[in-house]
Amino acid sequence: MGSATPELAVIVGDFDRRRYLAGALGSLAAQTLDRSRYEVVVLRGYDDPVLDRGLAANGIHPIVDRSPRIGAWLQRAIAATTAPVLTFLNDDDEYAPERLARVVRSFQQDPDLGFYRNRVSVINSDGTPRPEAEWRVHERDGALDTTGPIHLPAADRARAVEVGLRTTHASFNTSTMAVRRELLTGELAEAFSRTQTDDLFLFVAAVLSGRSLLLDDRRLTRFRFHPGSLTDEVRWLGEAEASYRELATLSSRGGVPFLTAWLTDRAVHFGRMFRGDSVVESVAAGEGRRSVARRTGEYLRFLGRHPKERSLTLDTWAAGAYGLAYAAGAPGVARLARTRLRARARR
Repeated sequence: MGSATPELAVIVGDFDRRRYLAGALGSLAAQTLDRSRYEVVVLRGYDDPVLDRGLAANGIHPIVDRSPRIGAWLQRAIAATTAPVLTFLNDDDEYAPERLARVVRSFQQDPDLGFYRNRVSVINSDGTPRPEAEWRVHERDGALDTTGPIHLPAADRARAVEVGLRTTHASFNTSTMAVRRELLTGELAEAFSRTQTDDLFLFVAAVLSGRSLLLDDRRLTRFRFHPGSLTDEVRWLGEAEASYRELATLSSRGGVPFLTAWLTDRAVHFGRMFRGDSVVESVAAGEGRRSVARRTGEYLRFLGRHPKERSLTLDTWAAGAYGLAYAAGAPGVARLARTRLRARARR
């Protein structure tokens, strides 16, 4: 696994997208940073002895772990490394050749640095560049076009939250991030093992750590855009609500009220989306009317408790309308719900 004292650990997460893994590993092989200065672990949830032999022959440590919790999954890989700085690479993303050198240099230049993040460029599922006009707002991260790299000192946690979560998109995509190992110890390590929002968790842990943050304006991660399935998305929304609520609790204990408020609001937002999409999904699947009526009632009561989420949008009210109509026996509602789910999945 390289040098006995590597400066950086690269954790490659293979999320069962084997067709992309070679591209991710190829981008690691093309790094300008000397190979002896970083160690590599490939973490996956499936057995493949042939792949294991190939990885080992290239000085890469393979780990198989089938944990359904992404935080616990990543912790298994972290425990297998020794470097003081950790960085991550999702199997469908790729690094620019100079990325690891830039990460190591940044942590060398600022001994207080706890969190580093660079911007992305976007590629299609086939690896070709995606036109910039089609990039989403968090992929563009346009504020950094005018500010250049932003250094956020540890003492100013309010500014770190404002800049990291409102001005920029510093909590997006773990393949852009590097952190000091010590950020994921103690109480934060326990919470990390339960999270399903690892990228946001790393940013919040950095704010709570009392260390500085660097938001780099360079585009050193190639982020692969490909639509996911809506079933996975709905399930993820519920996981996100729970993860945001736990992070809000940690932030409150850490004495960062402005971060606590932001996380709480986001937990409520994901909670509304999860309950609403669950109603539409149950209607589309043709569940029993009583079950749909129960889900619909829960959703409408949730809206009643959280007035900020009662915006006049189709996303907010369509779920209740579908649920009530279906429970009342209106014809064709399940078909409409399926059409809506298909349209959502193509976005």
